[in-house]
Amino acid sequence: MFPKLRLGARDHAFGHPEGATCNTLQLPTVAVSSALFGAAVALGAVFAGSRAGFGFSHTSGVPGPHVACKQSPGAPALTFAHTRAAETLGELSSDEVRSVASWFAEKTGAAGARNASPACVWLAGPSAVELLRPPKAATVAYLDGKGPRPPRFARVTAVGPAGVQEYSVGPLEGGHPALSARLQPLLKPGDVPYVKRPTEVGADIALAESLVNQTLRTIGASLLVSAFGPAFPQFDSYDARHGTVFTSLMRNDVLSPKGQRYDLMKFSWRPPPPASTEEFWLHPVPLSMHINSTSNDPAKWAVLGINFCGQYFKTAEQLSNAYRLGEVRLCPFRTQGGTWTLPQRESPVSPAGRHPIEADSGVTWGNWSFTVTQRPSTGPALLDVRFHGERVLYELALQDAQAGYSGGRDSQFFYADASFSMSMLSASLKPGVDCPDGAHYLAAANWDILQNGGAASSNPLKAKDFWPICIFTWEEDHTIWRHMYNTAPPSVHGLTRQTVVIRSICTVGNYDYITDIKLREDGEIEVRTRFAGYIESRYYDPAFNPQEDKYSSLVRPDLAGPVHSHAVSYKADFDIGGSRANSLRVTRVKTKPVEASALSTGPAPLLSKYLETRDVEEEGTGKSTFVADPRQPGIWTVVDRQSTSPAGNARGYAVSLATWSSVNVLPEDHPFTRAMPFGKYHLAVTKYHDDEYRVDSPYIQYDGMDKIAHAQDLDRFLADGEKLLDEDLVAWIGLAKEHVVRQEDLPLVSNFGVGFSLQPWNFFTQNQAASPL
Repeated sequence: MFPKLRLGARDHAFGHPEGATCNTLQLPTVAVSSALFGAAVALGAVFAGSRAGFGFSHTSGVPGPHVACKQSPGAPALTFAHTRAAETLGELSSDEVRSVASWFAEKTGAAGARNASPACVWLAGPSAVELLRPPKAATVAYLDGKGPRPPRFARVTAVGPAGVQEYSVGPLEGGHPALSARLQPLLKPGDVPYVKRPTEVGADIALAESLVNQTLRTIGASLLVSAFGPAFPQFDSYDARHGTVFTSLMRNDVLSPKGQRYDLMKFSWRPPPPASTEEFWLHPVPLSMHINSTSNDPAKWAVLGINFCGQYFKTAEQLSNAYRLGEVRLCPFRTQGGTWTLPQRESPVSPAGRHPIEADSGVTWGNWSFTVTQRPSTGPALLDVRFHGERVLYELALQDAQAGYSGGRDSQFFYADASFSMSMLSASLKPGVDCPDGAHYLAAANWDILQNGGAASSNPLKAKDFWPICIFTWEEDHTIWRHMYNTAPPSVHGLTRQTVVIRSICTVGNYDYITDIKLREDGEIEVRTRFAGYIESRYYDPAFNPQEDKYSSLVRPDLAGPVHSHAVSYKADFDIGGSRANSLRVTRVKTKPVEASALSTGPAPLLSKYLETRDVEEEGTGKSTFVADPRQPGIWTVVDRQSTSPAGNARGYAVSLATWSSVNVLPEDHPFTRAMPFGKYHLAVTKYHDDEYRVDSPYIQYDGMDKIAHAQDLDRFLADGEKLLDEDLVAWIGLAKEHVVRQEDLPLVSNFGVGFSLQPWNFFTQNQAASPL
């Protein structure tokens, strides 16, 4: 059941809430603020020019006019319009993707999808065709009406025998490459070697099929059917009534040695119809193989090793011979399903359908205005976010998610989900299940065609629309402020919370990521990502793999759920008031003895809390990186040192942990950590650069120890040691949770997640929800 939905008029952006008792400009009357846990991280802001209406001035600091009247709460209008941010920063439409892909293929001979030819050049990965973001300085000038519109370009990623190359294609005009369009390489030759090419969830598994089939046939039907039943399509004994043993994904091996590309092939059992094929996530088969997929010729791919019932063999021949000699033990394997493998209760899809579908992605709600987009690799982003016309954020965007799993050398692995896609391996949102009736839907480009088992065929030449975003207003179940006046009799007063929700949901194999960005009427923005779906499961039998109970929780006698981390990263490019002269200020709460007084008693000094404040001069690990610690509370702010309130405070925004959040428990030299360093911090602050546009790259799935020289990488951003005083600063926010699996995670987990809140911090002279100026 969804909360009551507030539907606003769609013909105006601002208005007078119903019941206002005086004739004044109506600023927001309701706001929502999350309950905060742990240490707060304050990210402050900058302010260009005077804002007398909010009580701030660069020069005089004179407060603005006072509004001496009460206002009744009212739901702000939710409207949609075309924006300059959509023109410049909005992702490519499906029409643009197809047009650019066709132009590139015609100019270069590249294929839209990979084939078996060693000489194949193809459009690769979740960033195969995406927006090439224009320079920020030129974009801000256009957004503010002070300069021309920057030309629109596409970034194209192609892979060939020589390696990976990114290209600039453009300019684009009218959704197509212009007559003057040019093709320009963006990387140096050899920057991204062939072995680090983007993940191809459909192409690689198809190209490996011949090797997998031949390996299984070499092992032999006698062993495999004896162990797991007539469930192998590779043998004449196959009987679909007994289900099917198959492999659906090539799991990247980030532990691959330098210059090599290894994949883990895990097998699962899929029940026969009419059972749901999704139950296979909970039926792991104790059979896996490692494959060397380094060569650009799939015919040269090779099996590196096979794990059968906890026994390791280097080749299929070795396993087959050992079986004939009676040296292989068969482990018990059960295929019984039931209510524990498939949920028995679910909400129906609303008959109202997906309506309305909005053509424009610019949103206005009360005093908030912003533009929404969906990037094919990294997912949702808010652009040019403004409160009462003043820019708060240039960009607020999901960056990546890591699912890092425990295990031995042959079973430990991670998913870098943006390398698969945090958008396109998904279905359009379903009204009544994902979004309430009356929600507004936005389209995005998708060139992945889903297949059974979580794989997909990928071809930008066939890009189409789908609807992964919904936007709706929501009256929450609690107040933004509440107080009982101490009168006789007592009098209770308060204001219910209202918010606008931007929701994006993506699926990556067994897991679903539900991202909500909520904007409240007091200037707060809350961001949460919840994790849902099936657990990654492993076979367990104490006689064959007794070590698994150290890596996993046992959820059934023969089923284990490995402990794993869920980590997500966000980029928050604060740009309040258009000023880009920010400084990072650290405030800590400490204790010290107080001065002695006539009331002092005893020899021990009395301690008190106090505030210690400093400005961070340069970026770097341990300098501009932070992990919240409840034993050392504090606030981190990015401030405009030239703009202060009448009280002398610099304007700012706070980033507060809205949930408990861990960081990566693995050491810094572990390949998982080196590949995705954002997991080490709750907050990292760097100086803005146009070419540092995402927290990591889609080339990190293999050989995490070998860094790419010029790739997107947070450690590289921090290593510059650049000055941070009065600069344009970017906050990289990392949140994580260790998923210790429990029996109640069957058949699917109860959704859980992590979140943070962006709050105005001395940005206004008073609470804009309780007493708007």
